[in-house]
Order: sequence, then C-alpha cells, then structure tokens
Amino acid sequence: MECAVITTYRCNARCQMCNTWKNPSGIEDEITPEIIDKLPSGHKRLNITGGEPLLRKDLEDIIAVLHKKTSRLEISTNGYFTDRIVNISGHYRNLLLGRCNLDE
Repeated sequence: MECAVITTYRCNARCQMCNTWKNPSGIEDEITPEIIDKLPSGHKRLNITGGEPLLRKDLEDIIAVLHKKTSRLEISTNGYFTDRIVNISGHYRNLLLGRCNLDE
C-alpha cells in the first residue's frame, strides 16, 4: 500500500505549474500528528507532501510518526529550506527528500 499525506496547503514558492499557494490552508485547519498516527502501519511507501511540508513547525513530529509506519518515507519539497532538510535527513534512515519543478 502507498499513501500521500498532505500536511499543508501553504507554500513559499510561486511555481507556474502549481497554484497551491493561491489558496493556502490555515494552520488551524492542517492535519495533526495525532490524526496522522491513526494511519495503519505497513505501507510500502509514504509521501509527505503539500504545499511545502517544511513550512510545518511540527514536521519532525509528523516524520517521527510516519517513519515507523513504512519502509520508505518521502518528503516532496521545493528544496528552499536547505538547513532544515540537512538537519532532518541526518536523523532518519530511508528518508527520501525530493523535488519536482516544471517551471521554465
């Protein structure tokens, strides 16, 4: 089983191929780590996505919850927050941070 967890509809980028930033979520409307913890374990792959997941101040809490539920955890990011990416990637094995941008 594979799963994508949309953690936010906020984004710091203004990519032409995506309009998520035009309708950002309010922080109070975003999914919590407690709700995410209710997902079943045993996923082949879990993708943390958004918006820009690294805008979440509690992203490390979300990663801690999801990391134990899968053999492959991915975070889809625009790559802007490099210091945070380096910090997070140093704490978790089998964590893939990726980026896709179709802008010219």
